[in-house]
Amino acid sequence: MRIIGILGLAFLFVACVNKQKEALSASENTIPLELRPSPEKQAKLVFDQPLIYLGRIQEGKQISYTYHFKNKGNMPLQILSVNASCGCTTPKWTKELIQPEKKGFIKVTFDSKGKEGKLQKTVTVYANTLPADNQIAFKIEVLPNTK
Repeated sequence: MRIIGILGLAFLFVACVNKQKEALSASENTIPLELRPSPEKQAKLVFDQPLIYLGRIQEGKQISYTYHFKNKGNMPLQILSVNASCGCTTPKWTKELIQPEKKGFIKVTFDSKGKEGKLQKTVTVYANTLPADNQIAFKIEVLPNTK
């Protein structure tokens, strides 16, 4: 029985690794050849504040925050997608290419409906950087709604 369990875990691990490789190669195919990073030439996403504390809000309220970043690399930066760790956080971002030493933004809106307590939410920015995934986060405390 243990062998079957171990084989099952090994199969699951291999399947997850293959999924990650597929996702990475798919994202590489969406980046134009001239924007694909290499060790010598790459975009570099540097945030002013990658982790921010947004304070306290009442349950049911929304709050937004805009992260600012600079491309500290030596080639244009292209953001491919921005994904939040849950559906309560909605991102918007700079869509055009960000040239070296120029700035861009990622604005996140957090909806506290149905949330309570001290929370930390993560947002992953996929771009033509090495590595392709870049994370930002915020902490917030949602107070119970006193109706």
